[in-house]
Amino acid sequence: MERMVVQNEQQERYHEYKYFWANEQTESGKEGAMLPIWRYTGHKEKKRNVTSICWNPKYKDLFAVGFGSYDFLKPLVNPSLICIYTIKNSNHPEYTFTTECGVCSIDFHPTSPALLAVGLYDGTVQVYDIRSKFKKPIYQSSVRTNKHSDPVWQVKWNPDSSKGYNFYSISSDGRVTNWILMKNKLEAEEVIKLHLVGKNTEEDSSLIGSACGLCFDFNKFETHLFLVGTEEGKIHKCSRAFSG
Repeated sequence: MERMVVQNEQQERYHEYKYFWANEQTESGKEGAMLPIWRYTGHKEKKRNVTSICWNPKYKDLFAVGFGSYDFLKPLVNPSLICIYTIKNSNHPEYTFTTECGVCSIDFHPTSPALLAVGLYDGTVQVYDIRSKFKKPIYQSSVRTNKHSDPVWQVKWNPDSSKGYNFYSISSDGRVTNWILMKNKLEAEEVIKLHLVGKNTEEDSSLIGSACGLCFDFNKFETHLFLVGTEEGKIHKCSRAFSG
């Protein structure tokens, strides 16, 4: 009922969302324009940074937003939020989940759209079932399961779920980790440990220190290959066929 009321009130905006097309040139002379339609805000989200956004792969109106903070001088234990919004109702989120610290990354599973992987500022990774009424993660890493020691800047599901569910994460601690969803726990498998590249190629990289991983992406044609970007500005070509 509420959705219908909102859509009736904002009928013009929904029409613009579906049919808006800018043929005129902008002031800079370049073609195209951006039309702001909705603004999603709430009192709980105030004074927090939007650190990640992800569309749901099945329900095209649904998207998740992770809130955290880039003020690294603040304590790591500040609670934060994950909000699930829909373009059918811009008044408030459909679902809200509270996390123990700032959210850094989120990713919906490509074929199981209710599963949401989350990476937190304290190095924890979590998995939520957004259908659950308990609003708690169904999986969560811990010190016992070899969780990251630094912020998790990206999480990404493995789209092949024929042998079970798993996702990957990268952190400033230099580790790329494969997280396997077991029956009652989240099991970690280290894919690679990134090391700083010394000026001398013969120098032992293990003596220099770990590189701070920020992002990664898998090759769509050779799925065992992936690229990793680091805080130092380096790009590493890696393979899942080898570890270490």
